[in-house]
Amino acid sequence: MAEKWLLSGHNTQESSGIARPVTVSMTENGLNHQIQWFLKELGGDISDFDPTLRPTEVVEGYLYLNINYYARNMGSVMPFDPESVGAPRGLVDEVGKVPLSRLIKLPWNYRRVYLWTKNYYQKELPLLDANMRETYWDLQESTEPPLQLIWSIFEPKFYQECRRTDRAHIVAALTITALDGVVRQHAPDLLGLFVGEATATSRLGQRIWELREIAERCGPQVRQRLMDSVTDLEVYEAMPDAAPLVEGIQAFLQEYGHRGFRYEADFETERLADHPEHILIAIAGQLKQEASPSQRAKEAKAAGQQALREKNPLSRYIWRRVLDWGRTLISWREQSKSNIALRQAIYGLSARHLAHYFYPNEPDDILMFYRLNEFLNFARSRGRERVPHERLEQRRAEFELYQKRPAPPELIWYTPETRHWESALADENGNQTAPEKVNHKFHGIAASAGSGPVEGIAIITNDPVEAGYQMLASEEDSIILVTRLTDPAWSSLFGGLTAVVTELGGVISHAAIVARENGLPAVVGVPNITQHIRTGQHLRVDGSEGTVEILSA
Repeated sequence: MAEKWLLSGHNTQESSGIARPVTVSMTENGLNHQIQWFLKELGGDISDFDPTLRPTEVVEGYLYLNINYYARNMGSVMPFDPESVGAPRGLVDEVGKVPLSRLIKLPWNYRRVYLWTKNYYQKELPLLDANMRETYWDLQESTEPPLQLIWSIFEPKFYQECRRTDRAHIVAALTITALDGVVRQHAPDLLGLFVGEATATSRLGQRIWELREIAERCGPQVRQRLMDSVTDLEVYEAMPDAAPLVEGIQAFLQEYGHRGFRYEADFETERLADHPEHILIAIAGQLKQEASPSQRAKEAKAAGQQALREKNPLSRYIWRRVLDWGRTLISWREQSKSNIALRQAIYGLSARHLAHYFYPNEPDDILMFYRLNEFLNFARSRGRERVPHERLEQRRAEFELYQKRPAPPELIWYTPETRHWESALADENGNQTAPEKVNHKFHGIAASAGSGPVEGIAIITNDPVEAGYQMLASEEDSIILVTRLTDPAWSSLFGGLTAVVTELGGVISHAAIVARENGLPAVVGVPNITQHIRTGQHLRVDGSEGTVEILSA
């Protein structure tokens, strides 16, 4: 009988949905190479690894994590919690155990990797990030292809410097995954303290609050325009009283304009720089709030801090060290995540500029149908090494076919020999099962407890701009967002929410981390929940139990 692999899209499909070949191959290449490097650095001799497995698999244009790889291979090097990637424990048959000989060497091996990672985040990444931001805006504002600039970013040295961020990101992300599992299993009452502080993502939400305060100081006319949902930046540019607000928004876009609306790894995704109206909507939503996100987060941590104080002195010391370490790693991970989004935005803009120059009569996404090595060779040969046109058209047709089909579920069983897949949550007749529920109560992954269970009115949408408009128009004080997934474009809205529920995500997904930073309850990984709840329904969300209950129809 052919072996089946359990694949999860809960983490990968936060940053990449159905994507064109250049995005898929670039993301797949980076994840596979860096994860395998990390585990080899930690494990030393990894001849006991199952060589038939890779960290990722691509299914119909979507990127998945191969849970069998993590359970068998990663689990024999470091702790692995299936829930960290959105996989229920019952679906994972075997999780490897770390041999004693490897366990003894693990601290020393990890220390070496960690010191490199620390140096990279503290010294190398800030310089690279500043250089890349300048490059991004030069590309964004160029009306003609800036060929010399584009050639420079494809030079092997610069390209490899950019890809080193992937390596640091993997070290931080996999360590967070392991630590989260340790906290969740041994001290779940401290989970609310396992959160970053002043991360690249949480600062985005805090900056919106600061812009809200600037808007208040601009006077009643500016405030009223915002509350009336006027989201054309040019309107405010024409208002003398709004000059400080306009200046603040422009500075915000300089810092965060590269962050994506959805699927940040995708070359094609729209970014905040393309939609300044989203910033105005978020500011208007914050005008309805009395407490800043940081104040609410402080209140939400009170229960965890009390639980920490009640532990014996030795235990308290150990857990404080673990939590401090976790906060640092989470902040690093968000920093590299932002830089990776910047890199993808740079290469996406470059692909469009090059398409306009070398393929003037073709759609401007034509280079997106190159694979990674083909794309690099095209640029490094100054456009001479090209993929045959018929092959590109074949790939486009395949991509468009996948676009028309329903997306594969987030958890699937995959047979590598036949490339056949089936839902891992299907019933015996092959039908996709509804979220686990009892008496209108749905169960998912408990991602953030917040200050405790909350009640509120549901808003169902997969569009952050639409969510902003709905929140602004709502007269309800308590709003619960129910969506497929969140990403940094949603971060500015979290300050106006009472709770978050998502279909995708694990315990270190964007929704989980940012909900903890904002002191919100969050339940993630609830399959198809957006199909079972309607906008306007009264919900109760318990982020510590991982439940979502419909209280009224």
